[in-house]
Amino acid sequence: MASLIEYLHALAIAILVGKVVLLSFVVAPILAKSLEREQFSIVVRRLFPAYYALGMGTAIMGLVSLSALAMIRGTSPSLLVGGGVWLIILAAESYCRSPLTPQSNEMRDRFKKQEQCGAVDPNLQAAWNRLHQRSVYLNSLVLLAGLCLLGLAHQL
Repeated sequence: MASLIEYLHALAIAILVGKVVLLSFVVAPILAKSLEREQFSIVVRRLFPAYYALGMGTAIMGLVSLSALAMIRGTSPSLLVGGGVWLIILAAESYCRSPLTPQSNEMRDRFKKQEQCGAVDPNLQAAWNRLHQRSVYLNSLVLLAGLCLLGLAHQL
């Protein structure tokens, strides 16, 4: 039974790291180069809620699998650290899905309307840039956390 749970934990890590790498280094650059700005925006708005939901799902799967291992084997420092890392991932993915993405979309819509009128508020642009930067940082955090979990997995 423990082997199956370890496998599920490893699978959660693989899915998490894979989704970040695929989107960040393959899908997003290809879409950005291939699509017009408006089309890119439409695709990204549809993609990101599912992207973050997948991250949340893997975090829950990781937490459940570590909890099951703790029940079978008892707690250990590596299980506690792994659980803490999964909680950080869950918090980051949840925050990015809501409220960050809806705020970013709303701000981008306001910015787009201002562009059409020919007068863009620099404060609005700066605020949107900060939100976007925050999402990039959190995505990087999730990737690094996933890689940490990968390194920790052999100690479970």
